[in-house]
Amino acid sequence: MPERSRLTRAACVAVTAFAVAATAMPSARADIGTNWGGSSVPTIGSIESHVEIKVNDGGSGTGGKHLTSLGGSWDPPACWYEPQYSPEGFDDAFKQLLTGVSGAMGADAQKQYDALKADGDFHRGQSGAWWGMVKTKKAWDLPTTAPCTQQPGFTWVPTGNPPPGILAVTPLMLSKLAYGATKLPPPSVQLSPAPDKQTVNLPTFVSFAQPIQPVSVTASLNYAGVSIAASTLAVPVSLRIDAGTSDASPAMCTYPFTPSGSGYQVDSSSAACNITYQRSSRGGSYPLTAQVTWKVTWTPSSDPHAQPANPLPDGVTGGAPQDVVVREIQTIVTQ
Repeated sequence: MPERSRLTRAACVAVTAFAVAATAMPSARADIGTNWGGSSVPTIGSIESHVEIKVNDGGSGTGGKHLTSLGGSWDPPACWYEPQYSPEGFDDAFKQLLTGVSGAMGADAQKQYDALKADGDFHRGQSGAWWGMVKTKKAWDLPTTAPCTQQPGFTWVPTGNPPPGILAVTPLMLSKLAYGATKLPPPSVQLSPAPDKQTVNLPTFVSFAQPIQPVSVTASLNYAGVSIAASTLAVPVSLRIDAGTSDASPAMCTYPFTPSGSGYQVDSSSAACNITYQRSSRGGSYPLTAQVTWKVTWTPSSDPHAQPANPLPDGVTGGAPQDVVVREIQTIVTQ
């Protein structure tokens, strides 16, 4: 039988033994896994991922909002394979789980362990690692929408040679995790005149109290001999203002961001386009809204400013509407 077939069968056998043992032994070591299945046909659950996600620049990502992707989807996967055990570590973990089962389950698990032991002694002395399926951590708060399409299990992966047929962790995949973890500050624009002091036929100027900072996120994996990373960088490029009514001319304006210190700023006081209300809000208000478009790129490293900077779908963030009260000034002309 070809070696790949033997490895696949052995890996699937290992999954059953691990699942059975973990179901019967909830106090198993934490590094072996969590959330194991407990159904009548035990299946492995979510092994803890060793991927780390870190917000680098622009701490404004904290408390911000997930960007809405434009022109394409770059949602992170729901699950994937990544390195979990060295040959010795996989052997030790399996043996520890065997101590928690007995009877028919224990006998079956022992046979499965013996099969792996006989099949190259868990690949001792070889360069590589046992990879297992992991799922996204809830703590990451990623907007994962696709279902998990990977079969749970373990498989031996020689160094630098992930086998076909599995979704293996790669820098490209990490870029999706970083993109999904990117949270951007909702735009909070300042209006001049103030929102409650708008006047018919006078232009409304917009700016930001402080420059908007770029936001970068790094997703990295440094475990079991695998060290890869991907970083995203989101830079604000344009601001769109909507008057919230058709009784304005223009009713919408778009402004480019310009560099300002370490960030980016918009100041429309000298712009050719500024919203001008043509009718009072008649005792009510108009919901003026702001939306920022961000250019997003990624690099296959922990440095978001490295080259090449690969394009990702642009993202947008919107802020809460501002209630704009517009009054009409009456002028009396005398001769």
